[in-house]
Parts: sequence; C-alpha cells; structure tokens
Amino acid sequence: MKIEMKFIVILLLFSAMISLSLKQQPPPPQAKVKFLVGKVEKQPRGVIKWTPLKFNTAVFEGDRIKTGLNSRVELDMPDGTIMKINENTIFDVTELKTPERDQEDKMRFTVWIGNIWAKFKKVVTGRQDRYIESPSAVVAIRGTTIEMDVDLQQKTLVRVEEGLVSVKSKDVEGEVMVGSNQETIVEKGKAPTAPKSTSPGQGEEGKDDQKAFNFRVDLDKFVFTDPAVLTTGIHVRGKLPAGARLFADGQPIPVQPGGHFEGFIRVKEGLNRINMEAELNGERRSKKVNVFVNTIKPEIRLSTPLIAGFYNRRDYSLSGGVFDLTPGDKIKVFINSEEVTEVSGRGSFNRTIILKEGPNTIRVTAKDRSGNTFEISQRLFLDTVKPILTITEPAQPVHFIYEPPPPPRSGRTRLEQVVRGIIIDPEPSSKIKRVVINGKEVQPNSDGTFETRVYVERGTNRLNFYVEDLAGNILRDNSRVIRVP
Repeated sequence: MKIEMKFIVILLLFSAMISLSLKQQPPPPQAKVKFLVGKVEKQPRGVIKWTPLKFNTAVFEGDRIKTGLNSRVELDMPDGTIMKINENTIFDVTELKTPERDQEDKMRFTVWIGNIWAKFKKVVTGRQDRYIESPSAVVAIRGTTIEMDVDLQQKTLVRVEEGLVSVKSKDVEGEVMVGSNQETIVEKGKAPTAPKSTSPGQGEEGKDDQKAFNFRVDLDKFVFTDPAVLTTGIHVRGKLPAGARLFADGQPIPVQPGGHFEGFIRVKEGLNRINMEAELNGERRSKKVNVFVNTIKPEIRLSTPLIAGFYNRRDYSLSGGVFDLTPGDKIKVFINSEEVTEVSGRGSFNRTIILKEGPNTIRVTAKDRSGNTFEISQRLFLDTVKPILTITEPAQPVHFIYEPPPPPRSGRTRLEQVVRGIIIDPEPSSKIKRVVINGKEVQPNSDGTFETRVYVERGTNRLNFYVEDLAGNILRDNSRVIRVP
C-alpha cells in the first residue's frame, strides 16, 4: 500500500512539472497577415481542406498558402521581415523558429509556383538561417530585398534589389552570389546562370542590360476605402533604370534623374487594373497593378422590421435584403456574429432566431470585402410566463350572500360584493398591462394587490378575470361563483 501511494505521489509531481513546463513555454512563432485582397486560402500541415485566410490572422510553421487570380497577401514575420505573396502562387511556411521558444533562429520558405517579393531583416550572426526554396533552387539570404518567380516548368528567377544572396541548384553542382540589382535563372536540372545586371550600366554589358530592364512599383496598400482617393488618386512610387519614362494607363508619371518615380493615378470605384508601362531606348516593359477602391458601405433593408419590445414567442423570423453599389464587391451578413450568407453585389437572407427568456440583443451586420460595415441593432424581451392570480376575497370558490328579499315595489335588485386579491408577474417579468374583472378595468397597486367592487344579482353570479402582461401572455379565470338566494 505504501509503495502504491509513493508511486501515485511521484506520478502527480511529474504531471505537475509537465503542466508547469507547458505553461511556461512561449507560444509558437507565427506570422501575421498584414494585408489581403482577393481569394487567399490556407492549408495547415496535415489538413486536406483549404480555408479562407483572413486579415490580421496568424500563419504558423507548416501552413501552405494559395492565392487566386487578382489576389495578394502580405505577411509580417516574427523578426519584422515582410513577404508579399502575389497572385496565382502556392507558398509554404516550411520552418519558423525563434530563439525565445526553440533556441534557434530559422526561417525557411518554399515557392512551388508563382511570384513573391520579400524584404528580410539583416542577418547579424551565423546562427540565423534564412532560406527560400523552389522545386529547382535554394536561395540563402543574408538580409536583402528579393523577388522570386517560379513558372510551370519549375524555372526559377531570382532577382535581388538590394543585398546579397547565394543561389544553388537542387539537382547539380553550382553556386552563384547575386548582389544588388542582379538576377539569375535556375532551370530544373541545370546550374544557376551567371548573375546579370537588372539596370543599365556602361559598355557592352550595359547594352545587354538595357534589353532586359525591369522596374519596381511600390504601393502602401491595395485596398482603399477613403472616398478622397476618387478625387486625388492613389499614391504610387518605385524605381526605374535611369533615363526611363513611365506611364500609368497612358498617363505620364514623373521620373527623377536617378530613376525614382512618384505620383498619383486616377481610379474609380471597384477593381482597377492599372497598366504601368516603362520605356527606355525604344524598349518597353509593363506591369499590371490591381487595386480595389471600395468607398461605399453596404446597406440592409429588413422585410420584417426589427422592433424593440416584449415578445412571448421564442422564434423570431428575420428576413431582408443586402446590397452594395461597389462593382465586384462581396458582402457577408451576420446575425449576432454568426455568418448567415455571402452575396455578390446584392442578395437576400432569412433566419429564424431562437430567443432566450429575458433581454435579447439582436444585431444584424453587413460587412463587405474591404471591412466597410453597416449594422442594425435592437433589444427584444422574451416573456413566455403567464401572470399568477390569487383571489383572497371571496375566499371560497362558491360564495353565498344571504340577503332578505327587498320590500315590495322597492326596485332594488342589485347588490355589491368586494373582490380582493394579488397578481404576480413571474420573472422574467414584462409587467402587467391590464386587469379586467367582469368587464371593469382595475388598476393594481405597486405590490400587485387590488380591490374592487362588483355588482351581483339574485341567483348565480360568475366572476370573470382577465389578466394580460406587456408580452401578450393572458390569464383567464372564471372559477369563482357568488350565489345570492
């Protein structure tokens, strides 16, 4: 018995130590969704189903991200690194470790297909590992701004805007160091190509570079809800090779001598597909920039008005329509934080709500894809309990009044009887609305007691009580009889 007790004590101590250790363990490292537009989905490790990725949610090690057409998502990494995952891309957060939790500082990502842009924080120690992989290449980062593009043939383009990276093939020997304003290409089964400048230089090398110049477009965000942008336009900036000219949908954008550009582009409500076209020495390069302007809030129109008050039915049917005039917008409708429907542009909804006894707050919210919201809120009170009536006088169900016959030709045929009692409206109380006794309305006292007089005649007189509360619960009682011989 002592051995068993000793074993149990040791087991409890061990369990407590494990529990304490788990409580002290920092939460797992995570990236945060900083920006999102369009259809972006996430697939956690070991899960088959794809679920929509939402703004300001977390992305963990092992998560896979997929972006659709005209879609994009930006992630903030634990160390401040920014990653932009562009449209039609499949991207894995392969490894995400932090010194606080894992005693390691590692980040490893995989681009299966598509395009990403990343700005990494500078790596300051040899124990910090930063890698981006593709089906054909491995890129080691030392703190840089980089763009990677992977096509259907698994060819990988690595372009460095600033910094230095090491690029290797996954299949054959070969490594190249790619510096600022340089790029390399890795094809499946081949070594990386020699680094090539991405901006015009001098001599023969400069002539080749001019044939393949590229440019960068920077936007603070890709969804705009401020109506001012319809007047001022959206602010755009970036970098071009020196001497290049730039047009946005045919509108010239000022370019500084060093190649930096900055300006405003006119936009309209809804999705704007802006064609950015640069020209240098007769060569043209273009980029498509998609921005969504959504300055109009959705609206809700209820078919059955949401009216505050008292109710005595648990089911409350709510229906109506929702619409948004922003072209291409999608609206979700929520009733008390539960999603009811999602419509494109306009649609209808219907939902039966089960009320609980007492106060209920009903909140109908419409939210569009940019976060603009419209809400209708009302407070309903459910009371399904009937009032309780207690009659104290006459005390008996059948009450006799012995009254001698009146004198001849007196004309006196009616008598008076005092009726007393108490009315209680049980919780949840909507309070008493009306009390009627034999057709006569009676006003109870604040404590529920009442007293009145009723006329009775010779023979059988029945007392009819009618009690109603504000919720519409009705009590009827005609069990009391007064007989006058």
